[in-house]
Amino acid sequence: MRIKVFTLFPDMLRPMLAQSILGRAISAGLLQVELIDIRDYTLDKHRNTDDYPFGGGAGMVMSAQPIVDAFADNLPDPFTGRRIYLSPRGRTLTQRVVEELAREEELVLLCGHYEGVDQRALDAVIDEELSIGDYVLTGGELGALVVIDAVARLVPGVLGSDESSEDESFTTGLLEYPQYTRPADFRGAQVPPVLLGGNHADIVAWRREQSLELTLKRRPELLEAAPLTDADRDVLARLERAGEVSARLDDLGLAHERLELRLADQWPKQWLNAFVPEESRKAARKQCVSGRRHVGYLWQAFSMGFVPGYLEGDAAREAWREKSPEVCLLYLPEDRLLYAVRGDVVPEALEGLGPFALADTDLTHTFMQTNRAGVGPYFCERPR
Repeated sequence: MRIKVFTLFPDMLRPMLAQSILGRAISAGLLQVELIDIRDYTLDKHRNTDDYPFGGGAGMVMSAQPIVDAFADNLPDPFTGRRIYLSPRGRTLTQRVVEELAREEELVLLCGHYEGVDQRALDAVIDEELSIGDYVLTGGELGALVVIDAVARLVPGVLGSDESSEDESFTTGLLEYPQYTRPADFRGAQVPPVLLGGNHADIVAWRREQSLELTLKRRPELLEAAPLTDADRDVLARLERAGEVSARLDDLGLAHERLELRLADQWPKQWLNAFVPEESRKAARKQCVSGRRHVGYLWQAFSMGFVPGYLEGDAAREAWREKSPEVCLLYLPEDRLLYAVRGDVVPEALEGLGPFALADTDLTHTFMQTNRAGVGPYFCERPR
């Protein structure tokens, strides 16, 4: 990738181009950046490159002559690359535009200053105008550095790993998932266990869920154009419902943490393994958790006799109150959501959430609300 930058202040760019990833890429020949001083081409004896605007107004305007002559002296004719003027009135730089620019063999960036550039220069030597955001800078040099840095990341070999650019924010249409490094415990803040477990499929699923959730919360408009799969849309629907549930738990004054969707998907079988005797588990799984149609009917483990020694009705409520764990797990089978909830969880307060299961974190006792008139609630302890 070859990039030429036409500027009045080349010394503004040199330090950045000599450092870090850009510096290494240039030294390795992966990226060629040439800085061209427009002032060298002015015909003014005082080396001025600007003048007062016709029609009046504040500030000065960069003159056409030194810009046009600088382009003519440094670019072949015909020129097959892209000639860009960094301007707040240009189209906005996005990752898709960066990917488009990275496919060019050569880029030319013109850095404006003062109140702008004589339009005749732009008409003569510029293919398009590009903006890095809806704000105004003192000049185009910072914008040029942004373009160079963003494009350079997509040049093969610059980052050292193709995955580095493929997974980042906006490349996938979504915001990037959180990143962690050593130590695993930093002053009591833990790295998510899934990243330490070595299961690549679980890590990929966790990262995708995190990206979807961050995008939904912070930049939901990106989801309209993001390439989403059916699985992504299912995750988003669950995450949107999770937001409603969290708001309800907040209203109840219950501290809570939504657990990964992966853990929520595993939990029904873990629950059955804890509270249903081994000889009945196969039938219980088939009836209660085999497929989407049954996922809201975990309570049938009680009604169909798979769970021994359970309590029902008011006795079930009283038994749960007596246990009153400091932290419990709340599972919503119809929404397929799992929460760790801290505090005094009163089952009656949760009834508006639909069917739900409560259990202590060790799965030694559980409470099940069916949301069916005259059926349940149920309570049982793990068979000994």
